Amino acid sequence: MTAFWIAAGFLTALVLVALCWPLLRRRQATHASRKAINTAIYRDQMAELERDLASGALSQADHAAARDELERRVLEDVAADDAATPAEAPRRISRTAAVLALALPVAAVSLYFALGTPAALDPAAQQAAPTAAEIEKMVATLAAKLEKNPDNPQGWVMLGRSYKALGRFDDAARAFDKAGPAMESEPELMLEVAELSAEINQGKIEGKGLELLRQVLKDQPDNPQALVLAGTDAYFRQNYADAVRHWERVLAQVAPDSQDAQNLSAGIDKARSLMGGGKPAPAPDKPPAKAAAPSAAGTQVTGRVDLAPALKAKAAPDDIVYIFARATQGPRMPLAVVRARVADLPMDFKLDDSMAMSPELKLSSAAELRIEARVSKTGDAIAKPGDLTGEIAPVKAGASGLKLSIDRVVP
Repeated sequence: MTAFWIAAGFLTALVLVALCWPLLRRRQATHASRKAINTAIYRDQMAELERDLASGALSQADHAAARDELERRVLEDVAADDAATPAEAPRRISRTAAVLALALPVAAVSLYFALGTPAALDPAAQQAAPTAAEIEKMVATLAAKLEKNPDNPQGWVMLGRSYKALGRFDDAARAFDKAGPAMESEPELMLEVAELSAEINQGKIEGKGLELLRQVLKDQPDNPQALVLAGTDAYFRQNYADAVRHWERVLAQVAPDSQDAQNLSAGIDKARSLMGGGKPAPAPDKPPAKAAAPSAAGTQVTGRVDLAPALKAKAAPDDIVYIFARATQGPRMPLAVVRARVADLPMDFKLDDSMAMSPELKLSSAAELRIEARVSKTGDAIAKPGDLTGEIAPVKAGASGLKLSIDRVVP
């Protein structure tokens, strides 16, 4: 903001110099031109007197009298010019310059506040989180564009991810359906469909989602996210042996002291305790984390998120927690999103390009990121008064070991 006003002041000063300098030069030029004209006139008159004397048209006495009169007039004009010009012209010039120096900056500032965007100078305004209405408007705008031009598979993928992040799972399913074969082009997209099916069917993966999950496991038997989803599906079908088998394969791939390892171990212990009991599957105390395939350096951000002790009384164990990244500059749409529960806190998190809501808006595409966590009292991804939130900024893509605290209430 300071740099902007310094630059604006410098430019205003340049404009004032450009306007006042011609006025000053005009005064000097006018003064010089007037003296030159008078001098030329007197010189011509003196020459004419000399010619008249030489031709006999004037007597010596008349010539002397005429020359004295001409010299007297020259002296009077010089005296009048020296007395009047310095006193009057500078006064007029200084008055004009003063008016310009006052009026121009006032007019410039007034026009800027009337026609410009002063709020853009406020860093807090630039970094403010999007409001619920703004996010809904962006998603609605995208949906309207796709209805007019439906032949855009990547657009439908983006819309489906947006609905999924907002908790609108049925809308997300319809968007993924309209993406068509694009959802089967990459393992990450195939697992998006499977994960959405689990969200809709209380942990079970049905229909197309189950078919795509099995295809990924066939092609990539050690895909951690596919194994987590397969284990979750088996757990909620009371097939605890398969749940343990899938989750143990993931456990072998993660760091032993990580939060992922703790969550997986808790899920495995719970499944083993239920083996042979034929009991309906309760939700694990710590559901296995959503594992993702390893990301290239610079395309992920990792850390640990916790709920500040002062706010724990304001959150219920089943309240939804959203952890997401977005660019500090540019579009406000989240670049990656993770969904969890308050009961999972504290927990390790990872955000990477595989969680992008759009192929064009990936975590690795931003120079600086803002990492936010929000406890939603309604389950909605859009911030509402009473939600709990925390953030870290700026963060570079590739950062690790972040400590993110949910420590304030959304007003």
